[in-house]
Amino acid sequence: MSDIAAIVRRYVEHYNANDVDGMLDCCAEDVVFETVSNPGGAMRLNGKDEMREVIEATTRAFRERRHELVSILVDGEKAAAETVFSGVAAAELGNYVRPGEHVSIRGATLFETRDDKFTRICDYS
Repeated sequence: MSDIAAIVRRYVEHYNANDVDGMLDCCAEDVVFETVSNPGGAMRLNGKDEMREVIEATTRAFRERRHELVSILVDGEKAAAETVFSGVAAAELGNYVRPGEHVSIRGATLFETRDDKFTRICDYS
C-alpha cells in the first residue's frame, strides 16, 4: 500500500513551487482531473497532456498562488484533503476577479492512486 498522504503533500509542494513537471510526476499517464465549483459547473480532463495545459494556464492566471493543506484523511488508496487556495490574480478571471485582486477559496480534493501515482484528482470549491 502506498503512502498516499506523502504523495498528496509532494503534489502540493510542487504546486506551491509552480513545478508543473513535479506535479505531473505524481500522476499516472491516464490520470483523470476534475474540478467542481459552485457556481460554475465542472471540468474533466483526461491524461497528463490535458492536465498540463490547464495547470500552465493557471500558473499564468495568478502572479502569486498557494495551496495550504488543512487536513488529510486516508482510506486505503484514496485520500481526501481539506485545502485553502489563496492567490493574486494576474489576469481578469471571469466577471468577478480583476488583476491584482486577492482570491481565497476553501475547498476539498479527492485523490485516488495506483502504483503510487494519482489516477484521479477531483477538486471541489
